Amino acid sequence: MAPPESESSSSANGLGAHAMSYLTLLLNYIDSQDWATFNEVALQNTKAFRAISKIVSSAEEFNGMSLLHAVVRNNPPLEIVADFVKLCPESPSARDCLNRTPLHVAAGVGASVGVIKFLAMAHPEACKVQDEDGRTPLHFACDVDCRLFEGESMRREPPTFQVVHALLSASISPASMEDDDEMSPLEYAIMSDADVRVVKLLQKAAQKFMKKMHSVESSKRRSVMGTAA
Repeated sequence: MAPPESESSSSANGLGAHAMSYLTLLLNYIDSQDWATFNEVALQNTKAFRAISKIVSSAEEFNGMSLLHAVVRNNPPLEIVADFVKLCPESPSARDCLNRTPLHVAAGVGASVGVIKFLAMAHPEACKVQDEDGRTPLHFACDVDCRLFEGESMRREPPTFQVVHALLSASISPASMEDDDEMSPLEYAIMSDADVRVVKLLQKAAQKFMKKMHSVESSKRRSVMGTAA
């Protein structure tokens, strides 16, 4: 299957037949986790891959989902994700119709700590993005019972220190955020039987962030009082 040569392969209302065939081929490799062939057919054809990635991200049929969302769902090697982002630097910031970034998906399906750390560092702002239910990637990582996709039935292992540390290293503010059910990552971690090291790490991060916010508010008040005087 030859890749499309440019964005002109898409129709005004979505994907053209040739681009759709190429995309179907890529999605089959992703679903089957055939990363060697995906690398050869997709990542080694840089012009075509950038074109199809841009088409997918803007096509209404995919509800805002990017190819990176699909890749990180299927336990990819870190090298595949790194090469993907090198070709499409904007991809870690993509949001689907549920306002979830690829980092949300990676954290929610239990991707490797290497992939999660890479995505968090590639776009730290994604750590603070709340989906339509108010959940950040840290919420997903700490909740072993979360189900991002229909058909998922396996309960994940409790959140590891390495994964939680990777997310907090990019941004500590989510440690104090609550979702629409008024649940924090710490509460999900406790309910998920997380190791005591994970619980303490989340507690310290939340305390550190709240202390920082209190300091900022105090500085603002002093500044206002000084201006008034």
